[in-house]
Amino acid sequence: MSKKFVAKNIKLSLEFDRYIANHPKIIAKIPHGAYIVMTVKGDKAFNQNSRKLVEKSPAKKVIEAMKEGTKWTFQPLAT
Repeated sequence: MSKKFVAKNIKLSLEFDRYIANHPKIIAKIPHGAYIVMTVKGDKAFNQNSRKLVEKSPAKKVIEAMKEGTKWTFQPLAT
């Protein structure tokens, strides 16, 4: 992983936390114990690297949290 990827992932994590704090009902849509993969609409390279992180994980439930502007969308991600 590059420093650029790590820095972007940290930034997204902070933005995601802020979004969840302001939209607490979203938490109910995320299955208990699920891994969350951060992606950004239109950033193919970053998204591929993010998805690779869960390919090797034992996670049974993976949710993709995709940022588009100031909005986040959530969907199951097949591993």
